[in-house]
Amino acid sequence: MGDLDEHGLRKVPTELNTYLTERLPVHRLVAQDEGITLALDLPAESVYAALQPEKFARVLDNLLSNALKFTPAGGTITLGLQWHDGRARIRVQDTGIGIPSQLHAQLFDKFNPSRRTGLQGEPTTGLGLFIAKQIVELHGGQIWLESREQHGTTFFLELP
Repeated sequence: MGDLDEHGLRKVPTELNTYLTERLPVHRLVAQDEGITLALDLPAESVYAALQPEKFARVLDNLLSNALKFTPAGGTITLGLQWHDGRARIRVQDTGIGIPSQLHAQLFDKFNPSRRTGLQGEPTTGLGLFIAKQIVELHGGQIWLESREQHGTTFFLELP
């Protein structure tokens, strides 16, 4: 089942095409209710990363939930995967309202002041992206974003 690493995580080799596909059903129901297309963009070849699957699921669930909160009806959210320079790169890309550039630097801060309610009034604690970053870093990875107001947001995760 895997040994505990220096952070107390029991990471196991995980085939990411299957893992990402299995994360979608609950989000797909919300997307359908909101009139949003939820798509997968997976490579033909298998991509592996060492994960603590339950803990890492919190990262994906947070990013997909945020994308759903800030993408209007008729929009698209894509969960993608590729192999990039020896690392697994996951992306959560939406066609939503985007994030103002002046908020980018503090998005991953605890209780960041940039927190916003969703398009349907969904509340936020300002902790989701902070927790996501901590989990990604515990897995030896990185998280970052690209976003422009009214042009959507893409979050990238890279894992060894």
